[in-house]
Order: sequence, then structure tokens, then C-alpha cells
Amino acid sequence: MIERIDNSLQIAVLAVCLGAALVRVIRRPDRAQTLLALFYGSWLLADLYWVVCLFFYGETPRISLVSDLGWYASYILLYMLLREAAPPVSRGERRVLPWLAPVFTLGMAVFYMQWGEIFSNLVYAGLMGLLLFASIRRLMDPARYARARFLCGLILCGCLLEYALWTASCYWSGESLGNPYYWFDFLLTATFPFFLPATRKGAAA
Repeated sequence: MIERIDNSLQIAVLAVCLGAALVRVIRRPDRAQTLLALFYGSWLLADLYWVVCLFFYGETPRISLVSDLGWYASYILLYMLLREAAPPVSRGERRVLPWLAPVFTLGMAVFYMQWGEIFSNLVYAGLMGLLLFASIRRLMDPARYARARFLCGLILCGCLLEYALWTASCYWSGESLGNPYYWFDFLLTATFPFFLPATRKGAAA
């Protein structure tokens, strides 16, 4: 029951956010807002496939690649949104911390391979490593990316929440409020509406 509530809530939030983003695109066409709308739409379609299988067949999808493709696209669109709102600037300075992001994601991918497929874990590691690297790098340069800090922080928070719920699913099972997976997923859902003001502020930089 709690899984259906969790999924339904996330779909409802994504649908509202998608509608709000589309209204902005229609009123004032903007590349950043268009990417945000596509991000919401991709995640929403991935969730819908998952929920349809859960509601009508009583089990999670046997072919999870359909949802995975939607989430892959979402991460790619989110990275494109970040580059649009805060274009990278070539600099001679090299920082170590951002490079720890792909090391972390690759290490977690190897860990998750105990339960999941090798290919999907490697793809997620690559996409998450890219998002974490880009967001951390910009957060460490507040003077240059001041207006995009909110967006970078949201992306960093979202990625870490994803890892938290993925890790929780490895050790906890069962549909109950005692399962931390659902709490992390509720928190992830709560981050989605904040991408609307974050994108507006970042794109205005």
C-alpha cells in the first residue's frame, strides 16, 4: 500500500510541475524551461510505466529497462539544463573534490552489482558521476555561478537522495513506514517543485 501511495504522490507532483513548466514555455519560450519540462516529462513517463505494472499486475515491471530509459533521459536532460543555466568556463585551476564524484559512483555501481544488472549500474554510475561532478564543480566556484547555486544544490541533493534510497533498498524490504527507502523517496519527490524557481533564477544569470 505504501509503495502505491509513494508512486502516486510522485506522479502527481511531477504532473503538476510539468504543467507549470509547460505554461512557462508557452508564455515565454526558453531553452532552460524547455529542458526542465522535458526532464519532468521523462521522469513522469518512467514512473507511469512502473505504476501501471504495479497497479494492474500487482508486481514491479519484469522489463525494467523501459523505466530505466526514462530515468536515463531525465539525468541527461538535467545535465543539459545545468549546462544551459550555468555554462562551464575553462579554467586552469584544478580541484580534487569534483573528481571524487565519479570515483564514488563507480564504487557504488560495483556494490550494487550484487543485486542488479551490470550494464544498468554502469550507465547510472556514468550519468550520476557526470551530474555530481558538474554540480560540485560549480558549487565550489560561488563567484562565477552565484545565481545557479540553488540549481546545483538541488541536483546534488537529488543525486544523494537517489543513492540513499537505492542503498536502503539493498537492506530493507517490505511495504511499511519503517522502511527508509520510502522516506528517502518522499524527500526526493519534495525536491521536484523547487527546480522551477531554481531554473528561473539560474537561467537569468
